[in-house]
Amino acid sequence: MNGLVVHRRARRSLTRAVAYGIVAGVPEGLRPLEGRARWAVIALVAVIVSDVVAMWSDWLEIDLMNRVLDGEDVSLDDLDSNDDRQGIVGILQLLALVASAFFFIRWFHAAYVNLRVLGQSNLRFRAGWAIGAWFVPILNLWRPKQIANDIWRGSDPDASSFHESAWKDAGIPLLLGLWWAAWIATNVIGNAVGRAWFGRDTAEDIRDAATLDLASSVVDIGAAVLAVVVVRRLTARQAARGERLAASGLPPATMT
Repeated sequence: MNGLVVHRRARRSLTRAVAYGIVAGVPEGLRPLEGRARWAVIALVAVIVSDVVAMWSDWLEIDLMNRVLDGEDVSLDDLDSNDDRQGIVGILQLLALVASAFFFIRWFHAAYVNLRVLGQSNLRFRAGWAIGAWFVPILNLWRPKQIANDIWRGSDPDASSFHESAWKDAGIPLLLGLWWAAWIATNVIGNAVGRAWFGRDTAEDIRDAATLDLASSVVDIGAAVLAVVVVRRLTARQAARGERLAASGLPPATMT
């Protein structure tokens, strides 16, 4: 039994050492993505959970407004409880959104920086754009997607080092396009929801805003699920390239 415990501890220590690039088998300077990816996925799952809760809360509000419009007896306590619940759910969604943005961009930046260590010295954009591009209006509609494309291309275990003009020639999967389309859609609908909430004056307005918010949550769940798949696929892809590069024993620039 003691031998088994020692073996497991040694195996765990070795796994951690490999993950942090302490032992051979990992290119020097490679930032570990596994931990970053794990936190990004956890935060994205939190977004999904908060959206499911928001859908339930919106459904209750829609039902309540239908009762008001049908002339049923609805007390002030019912209305106050509805407002309190919606407010709490909104806070939970905001916290999940902030956490997911932080952990996803943290992972995203590390994955892009790693491309140089993995033999891709001719990057199209500076590493700082992997963070900054998300916060620049208009530019954030396409620049993060371009960087995601390059992370996919540059992390290909079988790809050679790209020259600047060759980045656009390498293919990308439909997955990245679907993820980005869902991300754009959830932002567009989210803006519409914000305008609807501020413009609500009647029970019908509140019901319509809640219906739109429910639809927004559905799209947001789809975007979050696709983001989880993107994180996992790109992390595995980059790990495979790192393993191949380390096994070849060649300098990154000579990898073919």
